[in-house]
Amino acid sequence: MIDHINAVERKLIDNLRNGSYTTVDGIDSGSAWTSGNIAVFGQFPETEDITYPCIVVEMTANGTETQMMGQAMTSGNSVPAIGELYGVGFNIYCIVADDNALTVEISDSSCVVTADDKTVTIGNTGQVTKGGTVSGSGIQAGSTVASITNATTFELSATGTASASDVTLTFSAPYKQRRLINYVMNNTANVLMDCDFSNTNTEIIDRHYTGFTDIGYNPELEVWIARTSMVVTFKNTR
Repeated sequence: MIDHINAVERKLIDNLRNGSYTTVDGIDSGSAWTSGNIAVFGQFPETEDITYPCIVVEMTANGTETQMMGQAMTSGNSVPAIGELYGVGFNIYCIVADDNALTVEISDSSCVVTADDKTVTIGNTGQVTKGGTVSGSGIQAGSTVASITNATTFELSATGTASASDVTLTFSAPYKQRRLINYVMNNTANVLMDCDFSNTNTEIIDRHYTGFTDIGYNPELEVWIARTSMVVTFKNTR
């Protein structure tokens, strides 16, 4: 029998380490972080071995949602066997320490830059961070976000060098504490739901993702923690 359980767990861990996810036709596909920026453990590490920020993948259920598919099924090595749908459950924990920071880059193509003016308009300033760096056409090197005026306008630290509409600007800023745990949670969900198993011998049928719960701050450990659970169901023979 193909070792489906380890294949599922390994693929989840590898994708979380790379922060990679892919949606339909590559829309919004990309990488939330690169390997090494966030430590990913296949089980809870010893206290002296843990590093933050981290994600812990813990298998908690084996054989949940088992459903008979019939006799003489073939899968993997094509030998007739009893076929079934088999589900494996996981708890996934995101943990961020108080002093952690992860630099995040976000691009927006709706910007309007004006020559000799520090004011920039944008579709939404929700992801713009005061003090973060700004780069792109019409922006002086080393420019930062000096202040955020409202939902569609912010001020640069230096005046624009050219006037243009629909300019793509790239914003880079360190995410910390609650903003960082939110970022890690959102992108962990992307990875879990978009994880590609096509290069394994495991045929995934369904994924049940519950969303994050138990989100909070532990003052003794000085870390932010959030937990989600997920069941991955695949075709199995025995």
